[in-house]
Amino acid sequence: MSFVPRTLIDNRYTLVGPLGSGGMAEVYLAHDEVLDRAVALKILRGQYANNEEFVRLFRREARSAAALNHPNVVAVYYWGRAEDGTYYMSMEHVPGGNLKDRVRAGGPLGAEAAVGMALQVADALGFAHKRGVIHRDVKPHNILLTEAGHVKVADFGIARAANATTTSRTGPIMGTAGYLSPEQATGGLVGPPSDLYSLGVVLFEALTGELLYRAEDPVALAMQHVNERPRSPREVNPEVPEPLDALTLKLLAKDPEDRYPNASALAEDLERLVGSGAPQPIATLENVARGTGGTAVPPLGVPEAQTQIMSGRSLLTPESAKGPERGGRRRYGRLPVLAALLVGLILLGVLIWALLRGSGTF
Repeated sequence: MSFVPRTLIDNRYTLVGPLGSGGMAEVYLAHDEVLDRAVALKILRGQYANNEEFVRLFRREARSAAALNHPNVVAVYYWGRAEDGTYYMSMEHVPGGNLKDRVRAGGPLGAEAAVGMALQVADALGFAHKRGVIHRDVKPHNILLTEAGHVKVADFGIARAANATTTSRTGPIMGTAGYLSPEQATGGLVGPPSDLYSLGVVLFEALTGELLYRAEDPVALAMQHVNERPRSPREVNPEVPEPLDALTLKLLAKDPEDRYPNASALAEDLERLVGSGAPQPIATLENVARGTGGTAVPPLGVPEAQTQIMSGRSLLTPESAKGPERGGRRRYGRLPVLAALLVGLILLGVLIWALLRGSGTF
């Protein structure tokens, strides 16, 4: 990390070094002198500080993210304007880098880690969607990793309320061309399925290490999402399990009606792939550099019955189509345990019967 001269923002935040930059802001690692903690400080670029529209977008990002108190959403602590006119946002510092850099440096994720990533992002998006917020810019750059390799979704800078999701056909298309849903690219109605499509593009990249589409300019790239058939992850990486391949392609359906109806329904099927265990952590950039982060795609231990559900044209069972809350899904993870206990009791009974018979009791 390159360091910057000691700079104090709003008599509170000391800049330490740059973390990244976007279209309208730069992000720095900073130290909060009041609360004595590291934070990520997002600063609106100077040329936009006097532009009411950009200031409004910046303020909306702060308010949207601050209202989303969820373990898989980057927390926003404070939004303000310094005496010199600098607009800034103080956020949770997530030190493990982002998913884009992780895949670029370490190659594709293992299947279980990829499913764990998608499950955590789906939980974050579902939480936002139920509160009327559509992200509209889901991409690996905005999926940050903790030191333990878990996921937090960042940058609600162009998020919009669900009741204002129609993008003007004559206005600018908001989002990142490589990850736009077809309806975003054509100025159509943008809703929760749009975020899920973008998550499908992210999942494809995480499993293969490649972009879904490539083009010379952003407009051509955006139109590929509208017109071109998506490759399946298995076309690029034959080691991707078939159920996960089918799930990714469902997310990448051109018609929003053919995708998952909501993030809860997606999470249902993701949980069926990994059972009731905690999401597999992702090897961070630091671990990859040390050679301790695996990049292979191991097969998922999916029972045959579940494979049939996931490989069919419809990935949803009647239960998952209802999209229950996350807490209600945990009951599925207990079924294998109960079945194992029942089998164990039966075997124990047979063993006792055999022993008693051998001793002449029967």
